[in-house]
Amino acid sequence: MNPFKFGNPVEGEYYLARPELDNTVCHFLSNRIHVVLMGPRRFGKTSFVLNLFQKMERQGYACLFVDIFNIISHHDFLHQILRAINAKKSWVETAKNWLSNWRPKLSADVDSHSGQTSFGLGIDRAPEKDIKEMIQDVFVGLESLGRKVILVIDEFQKITEMDDQGWLEATLRTHMQQLKNTSFLLTGSRKSLISDMLNNSSRPLYRSCQLIDFPSFGDEFVDWIVQRFNDAGILIEKEAVVHLKKTVHDIPNYVQMVCFHLVAEGYTDIGSKEVNEVLKKVVGQNVHTYQNQLNSLSTLQQRVLRLAAQEGKQIFSKEFLKKYEIPSAPALASSIRALKKKGILDEEGTSRGTVIFDDPLFAIWLRELFEVDMALCSKHD
Repeated sequence: MNPFKFGNPVEGEYYLARPELDNTVCHFLSNRIHVVLMGPRRFGKTSFVLNLFQKMERQGYACLFVDIFNIISHHDFLHQILRAINAKKSWVETAKNWLSNWRPKLSADVDSHSGQTSFGLGIDRAPEKDIKEMIQDVFVGLESLGRKVILVIDEFQKITEMDDQGWLEATLRTHMQQLKNTSFLLTGSRKSLISDMLNNSSRPLYRSCQLIDFPSFGDEFVDWIVQRFNDAGILIEKEAVVHLKKTVHDIPNYVQMVCFHLVAEGYTDIGSKEVNEVLKKVVGQNVHTYQNQLNSLSTLQQRVLRLAAQEGKQIFSKEFLKKYEIPSAPALASSIRALKKKGILDEEGTSRGTVIFDDPLFAIWLRELFEVDMALCSKHD
């Protein structure tokens, strides 16, 4: 078996525990202090939460995980909550009792093999007013799921994209205050959006949660990776793992992805050279996606992405504006806002002029593309 996994949340031997973070988050939630875990996508937040669930369920908590990354409407939001409840087979009978008074028909089906009951709701054609009432009912119904409940909403900043004048955001805050048995654990990846949600006094979630920056792994992750290779009879230089970790911006999913391919390629003695070879192949597998994404952008936005990929910091300097043919600082700021809205870029920290890519492999591909173009230009000169 390959000692590495990627793409989906990891658990068991493929997961490196974070005991200090476990204890911190558990302490806040057990005292009904709502928590926001903020960190880049693919950074291991979901794996952390699912492993945390196992610990808290042993302590008698009822834990519900709702993923709203792909929602575009209140209907989608409601569907994802119902889907999460339906996945908890032991909750279905309880949920049936407090959902049975809804106007849409509640249907209950019994699996002939397992004997488990599942429920469904005819919500597809329900008017918006009813959908909103159902969302309220679901939140209220959390009181019936146990004395201690934890509701996780993954990528919760997506609620800001609803065209509802902040209704869903305000509804979430209301029930965070009113539900005495429920602690909310919200995870998100869009730092600028989340910071505004929690620090803007005009927003419903203003100072409603304990914000925790999801930390990157340190040397313990490097040692763990080296040991995983060694257990599989493969030697790897520690410096090669440090190099890989830095190149993919500390994203564990990408570290495990490249390590998976190193094992699959049959390497038995690995240094930075071998890591770079495999990393180039992994980036190459996504060329079609990156090219389409780049082609969908304006010429100015493409130039801004090249600037961000090559420089990253102090991007508003006059030198860089000239080098990347960007007409003005306001034009650069406008393009960054558009690229943030598309989920391609985000600003790092509070310092203006520092940006990061949602997908660091996209940045690697852009740098390679830029170097090729520069080499061609030099050749023609």
